[in-house]
Amino acid sequence: MTLPGAPGPIAAHTGVSHVVVTGGNGYIGAEVVRQALASGCAATVLSRSARSVPAGARHVPWQLGQALPDAALLDTSPAGQAVIHLAHDWTNPAGEDGASGLNLSGTRALLESSRAHGVGRFVFVSSQSARQDAANIYGRVKWRVEQLLDRPGEVSARVGLVYGGPRQAMFGLLCRLVSLPALPMIDPWRHVQPIHLREVARGLLLLAGQGGTGWYGLAAPQGMPFGGFLRTLAVEFGGRRLRVVPVPLRAALLAADAAHALPFGPKVDRERILGLAGTRPMDCAEHLDALGLTLAPLAQALRMEPEGRRALLREARILLSYVLGRPPGGALLRLYVRAVHRRDEGPLALPGAVGAMPGLLRAYEPLSGDTPLGRRLRLASLLAESSPQGEGALAAGSRPARLAGLGAQGVLDAAMLPVRLVLGSRGK
Repeated sequence: MTLPGAPGPIAAHTGVSHVVVTGGNGYIGAEVVRQALASGCAATVLSRSARSVPAGARHVPWQLGQALPDAALLDTSPAGQAVIHLAHDWTNPAGEDGASGLNLSGTRALLESSRAHGVGRFVFVSSQSARQDAANIYGRVKWRVEQLLDRPGEVSARVGLVYGGPRQAMFGLLCRLVSLPALPMIDPWRHVQPIHLREVARGLLLLAGQGGTGWYGLAAPQGMPFGGFLRTLAVEFGGRRLRVVPVPLRAALLAADAAHALPFGPKVDRERILGLAGTRPMDCAEHLDALGLTLAPLAQALRMEPEGRRALLREARILLSYVLGRPPGGALLRLYVRAVHRRDEGPLALPGAVGAMPGLLRAYEPLSGDTPLGRRLRLASLLAESSPQGEGALAAGSRPARLAGLGAQGVLDAAMLPVRLVLGSRGK
């Protein structure tokens, strides 16, 4: 299965032959560069360090505040080249509105020098939170930068909540947070508009080569509650339930300040909390249509990630171990995963204790087989019984020993019935 937004022949239909990406070794920038190279575009990374620059890309030393270096452009027409500006300084807000900060002045220097070089396209990577009255400095700075883009060929991309790929940036923080058994958060019902990393990169490259001015939204056209996004991430990446606990904004800000004073645990800065608190819906369906960009559903995209496949393998190990009474072999595990994928389903949210002791599933096994857990257990049983390993397990021991084992299982099932009536409902 190919995820919508995966690399395609971008250069063939957008008219851009070379992209210059500031911050091209970062979370989003590196994916932009990789997709550009895969599509046949040349790519140059502007950053302080050549570390993590994707293979095949040029690197030119640069930092925010400097003009576009002459060496950044190729010896071809600058009109066929584009600058995609991702670099952002998180250490220099310089005031409540960032009006005198490096992000604004540095972008102005890059933009004016790009104009002087005759670069055909300038794409500024903005944010869904970009507004003159944004709750956080980040959103206000992004809005101020957008006001500089007033010529043909200059466009901003307001990006929603980016997920997928390496555990970096905001996505990396969210992955750490959903590993907790419970997560306090402000306004979990506030809608976010997630978009996969590969889809963001694809959209930025399309913007770099197509016409248009103003801003374009790169985000899911339909929002979802942030709490629902986090619960989906917890299930698809860890096979676990996440309890989201609503907390007031003031308490969240105090907790963020306290977390930074501790030497351990995930850190959430105030800017991100305020950015979420001030998020407003972004109407971008027409923008996606204009770019020809189709976004994958969140759960489907997460299942294509290595972490999503590992979560399903964990489930296979637990359920098959429970059915067989012994650890399953690799062939049986892969058979289970393929069977679930064919159903276009992801992992279940299993109780954490069964990971170490699959036998505890007896307490959670639903009385009805017509539940998600019941159906998965039936699948595991069918696969196990038809496999060489399952046949060997069923034939092990003498006939009296097998009969005694079945009797013991019946007694244990009867004893566990009250527990299953209570806990088995969690498998529904």
